[in-house]
Amino acid sequence: MFLFLSFYDFCTMLVRRICYYMRPFVPMIIGLCLGIGLSLILAPFVDENCDVYSSILADDTAASSSSDHLGRKRELESVPDAEKTNFDYFNSDDFEPRLKRQAKPKSPPVKNSRPRKILRPRYASTELGIREKLFVAVLTSKATLDTMGIAMNKTLSHYVNKILFFMDTRGTTLPGGMSIVSFTDNRADLKPFHMIKYIGDHYRNSYDWFFIVPDHTYVHGEKLLDFVNDISISKKLHMGVPSTKKDASYCSVDAGIILSQEVLSSVFENNKWCSQNAFSPDTEDNIGRCIYQSTGLACSNTVSGKTYSHYTTEDSRDFDVDNLPPRAAKFNTALTVGPLKRTTDLYKMHRYFCEVELKHTEQELEKTKDSIINMSVQTPGGRQSATWPIGVQEQFKPKSRFDVIRWDYFTENHIYLNNDFTTIQTLKGVDKMDITDILETSLDRLNKKYGRVFTDQKLTNGYRRFDPIRGMEYILDLSLRHQTTSEYTTKRVHLVRPLSQVEIVPMPYVTENSRVNLILPVTRADRDSVVSFLDSYAHTCLNSGDNTNLVIVFIYEMNEAKEDVFSVLKSMSTYYGNKYQNGARISWTSLKTNQPSQLVVMDTVSKQFKADELLLYCTVGIELSIDFLNRVRMNTIDKWQVFFPMGFHQYKPNLIYDEKPYPANIELKKNVGHYGSYFYEQASFYCGDYTRARSEMMTSNGPVDDMLDLFVKQSKLHVFRAIEPALKHRYHDQICDPMLSEDAYQRCLLGRSHGLASQSQLAMLIFEQQKNVDSLHLEVLHQQKDPNIDQMKVK
Repeated sequence: MFLFLSFYDFCTMLVRRICYYMRPFVPMIIGLCLGIGLSLILAPFVDENCDVYSSILADDTAASSSSDHLGRKRELESVPDAEKTNFDYFNSDDFEPRLKRQAKPKSPPVKNSRPRKILRPRYASTELGIREKLFVAVLTSKATLDTMGIAMNKTLSHYVNKILFFMDTRGTTLPGGMSIVSFTDNRADLKPFHMIKYIGDHYRNSYDWFFIVPDHTYVHGEKLLDFVNDISISKKLHMGVPSTKKDASYCSVDAGIILSQEVLSSVFENNKWCSQNAFSPDTEDNIGRCIYQSTGLACSNTVSGKTYSHYTTEDSRDFDVDNLPPRAAKFNTALTVGPLKRTTDLYKMHRYFCEVELKHTEQELEKTKDSIINMSVQTPGGRQSATWPIGVQEQFKPKSRFDVIRWDYFTENHIYLNNDFTTIQTLKGVDKMDITDILETSLDRLNKKYGRVFTDQKLTNGYRRFDPIRGMEYILDLSLRHQTTSEYTTKRVHLVRPLSQVEIVPMPYVTENSRVNLILPVTRADRDSVVSFLDSYAHTCLNSGDNTNLVIVFIYEMNEAKEDVFSVLKSMSTYYGNKYQNGARISWTSLKTNQPSQLVVMDTVSKQFKADELLLYCTVGIELSIDFLNRVRMNTIDKWQVFFPMGFHQYKPNLIYDEKPYPANIELKKNVGHYGSYFYEQASFYCGDYTRARSEMMTSNGPVDDMLDLFVKQSKLHVFRAIEPALKHRYHDQICDPMLSEDAYQRCLLGRSHGLASQSQLAMLIFEQQKNVDSLHLEVLHQQKDPNIDQMKVK
């Protein structure tokens, strides 16, 4: 009995303890039980709804079954509208994508057939569907193009992605630097529809927003770009200021009209109807009717909480931006102002809005500085943690003595210990301009601080260093003459020229699909090196079928003998051309000249190519690679950029290697070669860009030595210069022509001196040479039995 009671008490105690510890989890357990029970009760009703939907799609039993929820949900678009209303959206599963595998080919592949090469478009933006932001179409005329049109182009073109001027009659002479489209149809009422057709044919799929405006309206470009950047490109938009002349559904042309890409496409497709129904002499009426008929959208001046504002000048002849009426409070917020009659009004308007934006920027900077100072109190370092200047990164903190940045001492005319190899160097070029600028800035800032009391200054001591985090820092000891007492006082100033924010230059996207035409000039002295180049081209391009074309230019001298010195090379090129028929090509041409410069060769060869073909001027002795050719395609952009790669040049083999045979491959090592910063032998560009640069050179009659000078001096294209590790040059003797210009000749001499070997290798060679000379001298003295020979050996 005792044992039974003890066991009973034990069980009771155990149950109580379990209930005590499980009490917090009781609500969760009850909730789980209720949830499971409700799901079991509602499951039959859910299955009935799915069966009902399956019966609706009974015609397509293979695509939808009673258990495949995902397939049924995806095929919803094929259900008639009347039956879609019976579908239970709330009880259906969420949509999830289903993998659609590539269909198998109907016929089996042919044996030993080459896989079809995928042809990609030239620009990646075309492939990815990336569009530019804003296109501006300006309605102008022959009478106003030289005045209002030029003013509009100067004040707006650098804010938008593309600006194009449309006129009905072409003048005898057109201003330069403007994109102008003229029409042969002189009917003014049809000019807007000719414009829409032209935009639709050429730019419809290239831009998100299209802005139509006449040339007598000033456009605040920066604010307009910010305005469209804040609007979703998915909106179907017809925006502007509702017209006050006739129908408020139309937008006023004088105020400008913003159209989305979708709206412009609809108007373009309905352009024929618009042209046939353009019975009004008013351009605003014709354009408004066309847009409303094509899209059914009335003019709207608000979208996403933003309002399109326009300031209308009542009497454009008496309007003056310097004397605005008191009721012009909304003038600063206007996107467009007009109509204007004078060109000076456009320029004054642009100056005014630039000053407004500048003042606004300065106010924002001051607010930001105050905010930084106030927040610095809450930081661990307190107010002292705020760096000077405010908003600029703090100074670089070296981790060891080897990381300490050296200060360079300078005066007004010289800089001392600028590098490890010079003691004193005269200030010239940009360095002289830099020192002059900081001295003028120092005097101006000191006069602002002390009330314009200093008239002259002398630099006593100057120190500068480049901080990779902050920028260029200066410490100046200035001797300043007082205006009234003529006495000199010494002031020490600390200046910082901060690094500005990195600006990403917008560039067109390109792909690796363009054909590269390699231009290889060959002279009599280059005959032995051409064989290795042809082998490299065959191995890299011909075997793989790369999209390339090699054109060899055999250069003969004017008094060349009748015997053809290039006959063997011509036979080799013909052999390679007949052997490989898989995409890559090879051909040759000849040229007779006594001065085989780059420009002479290109003037002859460029006539064989179209304007949109990519050319790569190269020299013998380089090793080709697919990576290098692809980077040529990516870095060379038609009408935008030319590419001058900086290849890896091999040092002279007998100076860097101890014994023969020399290695067949060039390794990227500092004791094998260097990147030739003084060589501009290789260049890639489009034929049309070269032709335009040459025509501009003929007009200006400026001296040009090579293609680098041509594109730098006579072209507005970007000249891109970058290290190219895949481009390797074998060593060859550099011959510098004294007839070159001073800059080109000095550049050639520097390249030749730097191309022999590294400084340590040259020093070691000189040391060994001197050591051999000393040993020979000792041996001669020993043979002469000189009594001082023993003393020299001891030393």
